[in-house]
Amino acid sequence: MRPSPLVRCTTAVLMTVFVSIAASAQAKSAGSEPVPPMFRPKPPAVEPTMPPAHPFHDTRYGVTFTVPAAWELNRKDSEVSTFNLDARSIAHTTQMRAVASIGFNPHPNSTFSGAFFYFSVTPHLSSAECSAQATVRDPHTASSAEIGGIPFTHGYDEHGGICTESRDEIYTTAHNNACYRFDAVINTFCGGDVSGVQDISPRELDAVRHRMQKILDSVHFDTN
Repeated sequence: MRPSPLVRCTTAVLMTVFVSIAASAQAKSAGSEPVPPMFRPKPPAVEPTMPPAHPFHDTRYGVTFTVPAAWELNRKDSEVSTFNLDARSIAHTTQMRAVASIGFNPHPNSTFSGAFFYFSVTPHLSSAECSAQATVRDPHTASSAEIGGIPFTHGYDEHGGICTESRDEIYTTAHNNACYRFDAVINTFCGGDVSGVQDISPRELDAVRHRMQKILDSVHFDTN
């Protein structure tokens, strides 16, 4: 006995629904389900080349370093950064001489939010007071580093609420009756899962630190 037209129609409808459900499940398992724009990965950053790399020279204190390509240089505080918030262990007499800031995001799918390289000087500071600026967080973590042929004390400071939002690698040395200081600051933000990006990875952090180290490696002190 042949099935009635109603049974055949019902069977066809059920088969269509089944095929549609199966296709949807297969699409989900393949990861092809539409993703909201804010959660879609950003394309890899294109490394800009402008403005080109150029030297900075402080004639008063005799310091030169290379500002990398696509970084901005400012001589005044608060134009691109807030020095006293990034370099928290400075003295009230510390003078910010220059700040280089990255002009693009090399890791757009991460919580990276900025990098700043500061050069500052505190006049008439003793060697012990100068070294203490670098080791304010923990004197036991202090190490030594050579920059431009001159020994520096190296320490760090970091702060944040839910996560580490800022890490400052601090380098200080007593030179020419003053405390010369470099700060390599990396800023991030918390809540990457909410904003559709991933927490910055150790590999990405190392890549930013490498950029900072290249600036430090370019530092040169004038000879008297």
